[in-house]
Amino acid sequence: MSTKRQKTTRNEKVNQSKYDSAWKKVIEKLFKDFLEFFFPDIYQAIDFTKEIHFLDKELQEIAPDSNMGDRAADVLVKVHLKNGSMTYICIIIHIEVQSQAKPGFMERMFVYFYRGYDKKVEKNIPMISVAILADDNPNYRPDEYYFSLFGFEMRMKIPVVKILDYNVKKELRERLESTTNPMSMIVKAQLKSHEVKKADNDTKFEVTKELIRQCYKHGYSKEETHLVMNFFDWVIRLPESYKDRLKEVIRKIEEEFKMEYIPLWERDARKEGRKEGQKEGQKKGKIETAKQMLLDNIPIKKVVKYTGLTEKEVKALMH
Repeated sequence: MSTKRQKTTRNEKVNQSKYDSAWKKVIEKLFKDFLEFFFPDIYQAIDFTKEIHFLDKELQEIAPDSNMGDRAADVLVKVHLKNGSMTYICIIIHIEVQSQAKPGFMERMFVYFYRGYDKKVEKNIPMISVAILADDNPNYRPDEYYFSLFGFEMRMKIPVVKILDYNVKKELRERLESTTNPMSMIVKAQLKSHEVKKADNDTKFEVTKELIRQCYKHGYSKEETHLVMNFFDWVIRLPESYKDRLKEVIRKIEEEFKMEYIPLWERDARKEGRKEGQKEGQKKGKIETAKQMLLDNIPIKKVVKYTGLTEKEVKALMH
């Protein structure tokens, strides 16, 4: 049976990037909780009294496409181990929001690994790779890269966590409900985002409202609460028209739990930032136009008329 490869639309690419950016921010801000929840063996080996270094520059050198498309959630971080040594942990987060699994994931993991190994950013410091699979395809479980030819064999196997397993495996479901680790809310939100992907906005609103209530019930810090709720916003993606309703939900929940954490949603902050940037850019353009008109000896009144600047602003440009 032949399978047609579906084109990825611009909107799908944008949504993919938003999912990945949300995960990247969670990993960097909640790194300790992230390891404790998903990779407890690694967590136990790390000395968290020592500084943790996120190696964005080094990541760009070994993975120049790490901020493009579905590579946006790659993280390279240097940690100290309790036994006194150091290691690079290359955490590759693969966010798959399409029902069809993407090929070549483990090959890319291998390429990034050998680039990092070959670069030897710091001599004799090993590098390991792990992955989170947050897609909605239960059969997509890449965890090994293997090549064999004429007696030559090469194999790389990595630790992998499949988010969907928290829905189907009893021990993981129980852990998800019993822990207060903020990553539990990230997992719940990711799972809910799959469930409501094709649902109407009212259903998404009710799901988001319940996630917010659970978030406050756990009693996270203000920073953790803002981060987790912004993740809800990123992955469930309610339209702007629901913003005020969500803020009212948060206000009532905060009154109930006696907290004052109401966040300035990142989506709003980014929008305001873009507006201010556009206004600033437009103003600079008007100023440059006005300067040129003045050089051409065009009367001040005409400069004011055609640029929209005030007479005072135009006169100030003459000095």
